[in-house]
Amino acid sequence: MPRIELIDVPLYTPNDPYHWQYDNLPLKNLMRRQNLINLALDDLIVQARDAIGTQGSFANRLNQSLNPDGTLKSEAIDSALHFVGQHTDDEWGSLEEYVNWLTTREAPFVRMMKSEADKLANIASGATNFKVSIQRDDEGEDIVELDSGVLKIEPSSSVTWELQAPNKLTAHLGFPVESAHRHYYDQTPASIDTESDFKNYKVNSAATAFVEGSLRVHVNGMRLSAGSSIYVPGALVDDPWTLLSYTSDAEAGTFTLSAAINEEDIIKIDYDILYVS
Repeated sequence: MPRIELIDVPLYTPNDPYHWQYDNLPLKNLMRRQNLINLALDDLIVQARDAIGTQGSFANRLNQSLNPDGTLKSEAIDSALHFVGQHTDDEWGSLEEYVNWLTTREAPFVRMMKSEADKLANIASGATNFKVSIQRDDEGEDIVELDSGVLKIEPSSSVTWELQAPNKLTAHLGFPVESAHRHYYDQTPASIDTESDFKNYKVNSAATAFVEGSLRVHVNGMRLSAGSSIYVPGALVDDPWTLLSYTSDAEAGTFTLSAAINEEDIIKIDYDILYVS
């Protein structure tokens, strides 16, 4: 662009019969606007010149790879070695043979990166070696090795499986029927013998089997432990404290105190019974 700011603009002078300072303000604003447009256009010209590269003009550079309608020139693609047959192991040899492969998909090889080829080298012959590691608990692990056949995933009473297309396996959790149970709280146990010895008990008169680990025994408000003895106060103020624990037989529906308690002592139990045994 020409240097517009160098071209004089006729303005009113102090000798003119006008208020020259006020009347010149619109003209000065137009001059400033023209200068800003000129600077912006200069920036675009610099960018366009930089895009020319070494081709003399921006059009020459575009014509290296584009047809007049904007499509890519096939010779430009071939010169950039985008034609697969121009790579290291040339099997097609010509563009016509490559186009034929695109139509028939009968390729003598598949192009891949070196990292992909290195991974294939680690795959067993026939690609039938498949291992599944299943963690059972903190102590052991089951490893299943499959050379052929089908790995079956079967449902259980609490887990069912749903296969959603194309490759999503979803687990549905449910409450198993065999886990349904009833809770009994603050129950008074029955003595095993006709005359109570205040030591051997059954959870009820029928000695119903209960869930293993669900029995809780309380004497005078203190909960006993099946693993270690604790001191339990007597029901009366003058009664001595007794060291007590208990053992249980869930299938028989019974339990035994480590020592006999007094007749005035209060014993209560909690336990669970399965609906389905």
